[in-house]
Amino acid sequence: MKPAADLVGPESYAFDVSHGRAPEARRSSDDAAVLDSGLAAARQANGLTAIAFPAPIVAASAIIAAWRAAPAVAWSSRDLTIVGIGVAHELRGSGQARCDEIVAGARRLAIGEVIVSAAVAKGDRKLALARPRLLGGLAFTPGAADSAPWTGFGDAWFMLPRWTYVQDGASAWLVLAVDARDARDAKRWHDELAAFRVALANHFAARPQPPMIEIDRGDVCAWRDQVREITNAIARGECEKVVAARSAVVTLGGEARAADLLAELDARHEDCVRLLVRPPAGGTLIAATPERLVRVDGSTVACDALAGSRARIDNADHAALLASTKDHREHELVVRAIASTLAELGDVRVPEAPGIRALRHVLHLHTPITAKLRSPHHVLEIAARLHPTPAVGGTPTQFATEWIGSRETSQRGWYASPVGWFDLEGNGELAVAIRSGVLIGEHAHLWAGAGIVAGSDADRELAETELKLRAMLGALGAAA
Repeated sequence: MKPAADLVGPESYAFDVSHGRAPEARRSSDDAAVLDSGLAAARQANGLTAIAFPAPIVAASAIIAAWRAAPAVAWSSRDLTIVGIGVAHELRGSGQARCDEIVAGARRLAIGEVIVSAAVAKGDRKLALARPRLLGGLAFTPGAADSAPWTGFGDAWFMLPRWTYVQDGASAWLVLAVDARDARDAKRWHDELAAFRVALANHFAARPQPPMIEIDRGDVCAWRDQVREITNAIARGECEKVVAARSAVVTLGGEARAADLLAELDARHEDCVRLLVRPPAGGTLIAATPERLVRVDGSTVACDALAGSRARIDNADHAALLASTKDHREHELVVRAIASTLAELGDVRVPEAPGIRALRHVLHLHTPITAKLRSPHHVLEIAARLHPTPAVGGTPTQFATEWIGSRETSQRGWYASPVGWFDLEGNGELAVAIRSGVLIGEHAHLWAGAGIVAGSDADRELAETELKLRAMLGALGAAA
């Protein structure tokens, strides 16, 4: 597959250095030497060459603010931050085979040894952090992202970034990916490296979003009717659970700013994974999700079962959620589905009882599930088996996904879908893009869902979706 449009230069993407060049951002002789050495190697190489530079610790939002119109993907969790800016190579997949197509394309990628300063020992453990990673995600189902506001996202899209910032603990790298043709333009890469040094040295302070003009919460009565339709189907024995999602559209008095929203989510929801996806054309997906779909590290697999919810008001809510038969029934469907899928691949460990995942506004029943693989599997191959779990789709899966596709009034797109990263060995991590929205101009399109099972009440489920919308509404300045 051909590379997508390159990152042509900082001025082409409205690179913002309004605070001025910090002294420590000046081009160093070591940077220049490493870059020249890497470009020389790239000109002789087949495929792509990665050139790595030590970097300071910064928030993902600071880089997104500097490159505010470039294709970008960002991942921020407690132990890892990755920001990809610009596209060195992209992979797209479509239809039911979309994950297989992405994996096959990734396996064809040729990337040589990472070029670093001679001062960095080749065996340095920190150097593994700079290894090439592809960033992106999938639509909820094939065809779910083929119209606004999801134009440009597609069924599956991952990119090898032109520039990758990666930070783990006290270590951080800035990595450039170039091929032999790219490497001929040395001045371009020296200029872009200098621009990144400015971005990494400048102080970024988030600003409030433009004032809210209105919130369109959609047809709430129709959504309640959908909940009753699902409970009737459950009573007839057609299904056990369907997750019903609804959307809301926030209109602001100016353009919604992705970097500022991401920074606000960092401040409010540091216990969640903060995600940003901006493909080469279209809007920007942003999420603060508490739910990991799957992580693969060698033969070790980890998943989260997260289902069953209650508003977080006081300590009594913990006990009430743990005592709720309805929520435990909903949660057990998710645990059973994940454990069954992983059991086909390896030895599974499941705790005897769920715990509580406490977030800013909501409590969830949470069961961490792990497995040891019997044979190697790419993280996307496992994700394709798991997604959609009953936490975001329902059970039986086919009934639930068909119901969602035919009944919901707005396409889910990448809402509640796998988003994240993987390396060339197939290791990686994907989170479920819930508590999310898409920014386009002055509009923020938000989604929230509720798991409908036997005993679900339409008004209570509506209140749950409102509670879940508060994660994004609060960060936009439209709620507490």
